[in-house]
Amino acid sequence: MKKKIIILGRSQKFISIIKSLYIDHEINIFSWRKLEKYKNYRFYKDPNIIFVCGYDFNSQMYDYTKYYRINVLFPLKFINRMCGKNTFLFYIDTVSKLNKKKNNKNLIFSRYEFAKKKLRNELIKKFNKIQIIELPPLLDKNFDVNIFGSKFTKIIFKFLISIKLINSINLQNIKKKFLIKSNFNKKYKSYNLHTLLLNIPRPLFIDRFLRIISD
Repeated sequence: MKKKIIILGRSQKFISIIKSLYIDHEINIFSWRKLEKYKNYRFYKDPNIIFVCGYDFNSQMYDYTKYYRINVLFPLKFINRMCGKNTFLFYIDTVSKLNKKKNNKNLIFSRYEFAKKKLRNELIKKFNKIQIIELPPLLDKNFDVNIFGSKFTKIIFKFLISIKLINSINLQNIKKKFLIKSNFNKKYKSYNLHTLLLNIPRPLFIDRFLRIISD
């Protein structure tokens, strides 16, 4: 009987990595935006591994309640229902600071950053077999920026990376982070999430700009 893997989110770069590492596993992929609609949980319960690597980028324009439900409450409820006592959980998180050279910040202005950190906090409180993978913006094999967004957004990020204003990592160098290792008992810290202006919907580009200037 094949071991089972669940992937939350449809990010092709992460799906490709997982499929290349776990060739002999049965892999089920769930859309982040439709988690509240799944009813037949019993067919997928107690997988060996769950990879959480999603976010609804359209939610930047939702009202705060809908944005929070889609990116925090629904995924958390789904994971709670699926996880068995022996399930390993991988959570793909954003780095706490885009530029490590800068001092710690006091406020979070970005909806994307807040949702990722809030779900992280909730998961590490509930699950022991969890591994956090913190990633800065990713570069592909041609050193182009591999992030969700328009061409203009990617050009801006590539420029900021080139002048070392923000950090990055090559996509080819993160595969080993998706393997089960002995450090699944590692204790992760929760973040103190002090936020400002998150109730205001905004385009994704503005949300990223607010994060860059606050970092």
